[in-house]
Amino acid sequence: MTKVAFIHNSFPAGGAERITIDIARHLSSRGDYEIFVFTTRLADSLMPDDVHKILTIRTIPSQAIQSRRSRHIERFIVANGIDILVSVGKSIYDIDGIRMRTGVKTILACHGEPFWQRHIITHRRQKGLIRRILWHTFNKRRFADGTLAMQMAITRTMKDYLQCDAYTVLCDSYRSELITALDIDPTDNHIHVIENPERPVDQVCYEKEKMILFCGRLENWSKRVDRLLRIWSTIQHQLPDWRLVIVGNGPANEMLREMAKELKLERISFEGRKRDVAHYYRKASIVCLTSETEGWPLALTEAQAQGCIGVAFGATSGIKEILSPHGECGFIVPRFNERAYADTLIHIAHLNEKEEYSIRRKSVEKRLQYAPHIIAEKWRVLFDSLSNHHA
Repeated sequence: MTKVAFIHNSFPAGGAERITIDIARHLSSRGDYEIFVFTTRLADSLMPDDVHKILTIRTIPSQAIQSRRSRHIERFIVANGIDILVSVGKSIYDIDGIRMRTGVKTILACHGEPFWQRHIITHRRQKGLIRRILWHTFNKRRFADGTLAMQMAITRTMKDYLQCDAYTVLCDSYRSELITALDIDPTDNHIHVIENPERPVDQVCYEKEKMILFCGRLENWSKRVDRLLRIWSTIQHQLPDWRLVIVGNGPANEMLREMAKELKLERISFEGRKRDVAHYYRKASIVCLTSETEGWPLALTEAQAQGCIGVAFGATSGIKEILSPHGECGFIVPRFNERAYADTLIHIAHLNEKEEYSIRRKSVEKRLQYAPHIIAEKWRVLFDSLSNHHA
């Protein structure tokens, strides 16, 4: 029996946690894997009914005191006989020491684009009064062109890469970006490509409403929903039969609601966070992302599985892979060109029935290539390559 533990800050919370559940469902059915989750915050109200049957949950301290958190992780590794530890998104304090003392194999699963840290590095230097003062008097000049933040992100990523037995990325282009930036041997590395899975939809609804949908966390440093509001303000009178629906919650919620009032937006609704978002995907004709950074956005893959037409800025390779070929499985807009984005939405709204159906059907067919059992098998192959039980 191979024992695998995934580390999440909150569980379940979003896409990364949903993926862990999909992997657990597949591997637990095989009978030779036992799946654990180590997490700080449990959201019982969001827990699927079968979760406790397919995995075991252990509670660990928050990252506020990293050494205490790491001690608990190590204790659980030993007590539960964990063979493989998967850190989702972020590295673990003293991971080298944990590996040495326990013999556990470690995987760092990057759920964003490579060097995503550069965005948060810049963002955090502007949080709080003192940091904002320092930003405008000193840091803004240092970080203006993004070079310094990228250098810091590359340094962090190299450290993470060297401290794990396997490093996973979400598409081949991300693997190439890492190999080039870290200057590592393309034939001798432990970077593995494993895409995010998407569950097939039994009965896809192709009869859509005239609804443009955003579904995700309202966090402006990454999701940049403010761009979508500005775009809607330029086209709302050209699309009088259409409406914009925002599903989700987060720190930018109040700011976005105020912005909608200032822009005098019509036919817009803020729905808040919903447990069942499939209801919205079944209705929505178009699903939009206007993000600054994304890894392999599940909002787009869920939309495609439901027959929606996805639109996003071509900010990352993951977005381009999901929506390509452009015009056949979705629409990729030049980076952060809001006028081009607005024109794209108008173009989609005026597609004829045959063109529209073709895009919806091809999107659904593309998502079938990433069904959970297919992606979970890629994880199984990786686990088997690391586990002493399958030597």
